[in-house]
Amino acid sequence: MLFLYRYWDMYHWRKYLKGNEYDATKPMLRFTIARYLTAFAFSAYSVVFFESMDIIELACTIVILSAMAGGASTVLAAHKGLALSYAFILLTPLSVLCLFANEEYQNIFGILGLIFVVVMFSSAKYSNQFTIESILTKHQNSDLLEQMELKNKEILEVNASLESKVQRRTEQIFELSNIDPLTKLFNRNAFSENLKLLLDSCELHDSSLAVLFIDLDGFKAINDSHGHAIGDKVLIETSTRLSAQADMKQCLCRWGGDEFLIALQDCDVERALEFANNLIFNLSLPIKIEHHELHVGATIGIAMYPEHGSDEAQLITLADTAMYVQKQLAKSDVCVFTEQMGETLQREMKLKEGLSQAIKNDELFVVFQPVIDSKSGQVGFCEALLRWKLNGELVSPVEFIPVAEQHGLIHSIGAWVLHESCKLASKWTFDETVDLSINVSVAQLMHGDLVSIVKSALAGSQLPAENLHIEITESIFAQDISYVLEQMKALQRIGIKVSVDDFGTGFSSLALLQSLSADVVKIDQSFIKSIDEGGKAIIQATQYMANELGYSVVAEGVETKLQADTLSEMGVESLQGFYFSKPMKAGELALWHEAFKAQRK
Repeated sequence: MLFLYRYWDMYHWRKYLKGNEYDATKPMLRFTIARYLTAFAFSAYSVVFFESMDIIELACTIVILSAMAGGASTVLAAHKGLALSYAFILLTPLSVLCLFANEEYQNIFGILGLIFVVVMFSSAKYSNQFTIESILTKHQNSDLLEQMELKNKEILEVNASLESKVQRRTEQIFELSNIDPLTKLFNRNAFSENLKLLLDSCELHDSSLAVLFIDLDGFKAINDSHGHAIGDKVLIETSTRLSAQADMKQCLCRWGGDEFLIALQDCDVERALEFANNLIFNLSLPIKIEHHELHVGATIGIAMYPEHGSDEAQLITLADTAMYVQKQLAKSDVCVFTEQMGETLQREMKLKEGLSQAIKNDELFVVFQPVIDSKSGQVGFCEALLRWKLNGELVSPVEFIPVAEQHGLIHSIGAWVLHESCKLASKWTFDETVDLSINVSVAQLMHGDLVSIVKSALAGSQLPAENLHIEITESIFAQDISYVLEQMKALQRIGIKVSVDDFGTGFSSLALLQSLSADVVKIDQSFIKSIDEGGKAIIQATQYMANELGYSVVAEGVETKLQADTLSEMGVESLQGFYFSKPMKAGELALWHEAFKAQRK
């Protein structure tokens, strides 16, 4: 029965419990009861049949029970109570009977049995401790492995996350350093680097390349009238159209503002021109933004590798130069760089570098050209003219003034001219009736600090304000007219006279003349030269308008006696030109004036 019970218990465990999670309370209880019953059964057998056992049977029984007790101390070591009590239950009753039996050999078996019980008790105790520690270690190792797996999984996840973050950060850094944030095109740094690689490839494969410098026409007007938000959308649409036509995205960039660059590989001049003309056509198509239909054009300059340049910076500069030249001629067209442009560029750079040091190197000087009153024959005023001698070469103002204006040098140069001219005029030999006239450029007037500079020049020289004329060219009225008029009135409020130079060649209208309140109008010399070919009528019309508006009139460029006599007969108040005098340094004015007065007498 006990055997069947144990067999059933083993079968039930293997069939239903092994390999599954279960509550071990009842199975453990059944297992323990079965082991105790087995121990008691074998112990009872030895007690019941003790009296009938001979020495051999007794010895075999004790050996078998001892073997069972020894095995149990190891097998049952996980259950401390069962392991400790199993040997005691098996051997103690038989050992005690032997100990008190009559035969000496029985007493010896009894002593040996009790000693074995004590040994098995100690062995079971240590086996139990070892087994428990082993189980704990196993579970700890299992937990440790599980934790390690979790940690490894976490590390893998962290590594994956870090790689993703590093990649995103790398992309962000790349965009910040290489991508224009508005148009998403390459910026000038990225374009320059890529152009350098393209040029290396061209050199390796002996191929050509074109660099196109694109400047939008009319974009500033859109920005001013519609705001920068609309202007930004125009730039984005422009970049989209450029991307659609460009061969390779890395060959396209926003250079800055409304300027773009494209590099075309394996491209000759004919293909570059065709590409540029198509580009101008596409960029000129209407741009619909919100409720506006906007229009921009494009002026394009082209530089070719290897004909025009061999490195990226040079090609970009040359393409920019060609664009600038074309813009001066006619907008929304294409221009290919030429050697003549290169010479002009080198000349311009030389003048720019020289002008930046001209004041410091004492290369600038002022000359004066007298203006003669046609009725009295006396000197009415003298016009101050700037001159520049660069390394012994006398550079014409027609050449260096535009360079000074373009590169922002005109402000310091203009201020120097005002101070120097006023200082020289305060010491010349003319009496207080002779005024000083000084030309002021468009850039100086629009800069906003002209009035303060004039006041400073007058204060430093002690020249009376009423003895100073400020000349502005008629072309200045193409600028902000209200601002120009405001500046003119500010000058007149401190006693300065205002002259309109080159009258008749630019933007004046009758309505504008009426609102100017200028003091002097200077008729351009082109009309004096053509006085016998239609110029006389224009001079007479100007003379009439000036008289009606209360302006005095000066005729420039008088080179012959006939011209001087004709203008005097027409009633022109003042005459200026080589017929009377060339421009002179201040020291020469006194000698000229004495000779002029003697000649008149």
